[in-house]
Amino acid sequence: MVLVGYTVEATDGEVGAIDRRTYDGRKVVVAARDGALLNVDVSAVERIDHRDHRVYLGISRRELQPR
Repeated sequence: MVLVGYTVEATDGEVGAIDRRTYDGRKVVVAARDGALLNVDVSAVERIDHRDHRVYLGISRRELQPR
């Protein structure tokens, strides 16, 4: 399943989009709106909406880790 380009939404708002650079099989890289790259553990994903190309997380933006 290819999710590159999908918008990522945390519980408190939009984070950015899934970047081409993924690794580890357990984490994906999200390119934030400010240009920062963030690591997101796949266990944080609550649901994926393929129609709207959005990934919803069960954590806040503050809980995301910089790469």
